[in-house]
Amino acid sequence: MTRATLLGIIVLANLCSSAGAEPPVRSRAMDEGTFVLEDDGSAIDGQHVTDLPPPRRLRLAILPDRTTGRAWGIPYLEKAIEDLSRLRPDAVFCVGDLIQGYTRDPSQWDREAAEYLQIVNDLDCAFYPTAGNHDVISGSRDATDRTFLERYRETFGPVHYSVEINGSTMVILFSDETLDGGDIRFSDEQLAWLEGVLETAAQRDGATVLLMHRPLWRYGNVKWDTRVHPLLVKHGVDAVMAGHFHALHREPDRDGIQYHLLGVCGGAIDQHPLTGQLHHVTMMDLGPGDEISLFHLPVGVTLPDDFITRADQDRIYKMKRAYRHAEVRGDLPDPFRNPVDDTVQMVLRNPIDRAIRFEITAAEPTDSWLVGNFPFIANTPADIRNPSTTDFDTPFELIETISPIDVGPGEERNVELRFLAPKVDAPPPPPQLTVTATYEDDKGRRVPVVLQRRIPINRTVADDEPLVRWPISAWRHSVYEVPEEDSWVQVDLRGRHPVLELGLMDNQLCRSEGDELDLVRNRNNPSGDLVRIRTRVGTNAREFLLEPDALETGVLWEVQGGKTAIRHDASWTREQPGEGEIARLRIQLADVDSRLLEGIQVGVADNDLTYHTQWREVAPSGEWLETMPSSP
Repeated sequence: MTRATLLGIIVLANLCSSAGAEPPVRSRAMDEGTFVLEDDGSAIDGQHVTDLPPPRRLRLAILPDRTTGRAWGIPYLEKAIEDLSRLRPDAVFCVGDLIQGYTRDPSQWDREAAEYLQIVNDLDCAFYPTAGNHDVISGSRDATDRTFLERYRETFGPVHYSVEINGSTMVILFSDETLDGGDIRFSDEQLAWLEGVLETAAQRDGATVLLMHRPLWRYGNVKWDTRVHPLLVKHGVDAVMAGHFHALHREPDRDGIQYHLLGVCGGAIDQHPLTGQLHHVTMMDLGPGDEISLFHLPVGVTLPDDFITRADQDRIYKMKRAYRHAEVRGDLPDPFRNPVDDTVQMVLRNPIDRAIRFEITAAEPTDSWLVGNFPFIANTPADIRNPSTTDFDTPFELIETISPIDVGPGEERNVELRFLAPKVDAPPPPPQLTVTATYEDDKGRRVPVVLQRRIPINRTVADDEPLVRWPISAWRHSVYEVPEEDSWVQVDLRGRHPVLELGLMDNQLCRSEGDELDLVRNRNNPSGDLVRIRTRVGTNAREFLLEPDALETGVLWEVQGGKTAIRHDASWTREQPGEGEIARLRIQLADVDSRLLEGIQVGVADNDLTYHTQWREVAPSGEWLETMPSSP
């Protein structure tokens, strides 16, 4: 039976198993007839909805992104709905990314949509959704896969439409028409529809506001400045609002039109609120006439709409974006064999237009951040804490306290960091440092930007020592790290050919779709779980791929020329998993000579049926688990 046939059987089985499932939870607007529906129950795009609140000044609320908030984000959304129930806005809108999405599993999408709607449907006013990329793009990474776009229409409503409310017009745009996260466009069809809506809105007495998920004006292919913005000026649009970047800030007005980006409400953030990353709702008053005013509301606090400006947000991103602004050079010996007293270098660079004070400390768990000049704290450090990758039980100790280091604009400083570690019984994961870069923003506030750095360890395996388990670690910090313990690998070089025993701590194994050529082509960013093994003999490097959830167990693919693969049958077997493991594999590299081997690297990719894939490796990225010759 071929791989393609097996895939077809699985897809058919999934379809059959879901045929008798309960209908998905839908928004109240879908059930109460707010939207006109197709015969199949999907909302019709481009329709115009008329709402008739009391004739008074209009107060609207807008919910920011919920995406990637995981379970800890739900209380923020619940609290926001409680706040809105007390504030009693006339209607609630959003800027999209209502769920994590990016899945290949419709039942997972349904559960996330139901969780969101069961909270939002408690509002005592109308709720008008906006479609975000996470809501409609498939985890299959196939831009022709409309599964979740159609599910969105069946569950939440249309993806572009307008709402007339008390003489004002809210226009909801669809910013992911291509269903391709890398190719953002704005079609002529939606543009023509928008022009018609704006012509009608301009005849009313109220304000006109555009809502969308992605800030389409930030994408070159959209040609916003020449195709769209002139229409907004012509028809008197008052404000444009988007989300997606998870960082609240106001951009400069353009021809009298306000431009705003919102933060999150239960979504993923990893920085201090003064970087624009905070859980909030946005309140918007419309009228009389086309008057418009905004403010942002965290729990217990109202903030001005320019709480964070674009200029300061750009400074923050410059510091966060590049590893080189706090670059670790060198590595530490492994204390697995001997005590360590060694140093690495850190290069600190200032990419912004004002001085930065750098503070370097050993990473420690932090519960909250105080927000200077504002009477609230942020629980972000506790919310994003991932004990599996940040609370390392490391033997390394940063010996000397590093005094704060001031670095002027465009300058760099080199700092020596000394570490001690006693001899230990097993190879440890990498130690982690917290680098806090603080600068003064345009409002005179001290803004801390937190940069996590992990120190590389020089790994070496010998064939005459007892076998040990080498942790497979994330050597560079990522906000997408999954909360799972490190997997491990044991390397046996005592025989003619290397034998690897691999313990996977992944909580959900999944596989890529497609054939072996797709597997090779997408091996750097696979859409399923993958084990990647590289070996080095002199200048000759070889690469092997293994799918731990493969339909055909035992198949090892060897990459040839970066484009094709050679199949090695029965090269690995499943063993009885140990405590906490989802699988244990025994892998034999039958075509590799242990006596000649000079280096080996083992990487594990974790996908969990989502859009994002995370890598962990036994040696630092780009390095090797070096082999040590036997003692004479």
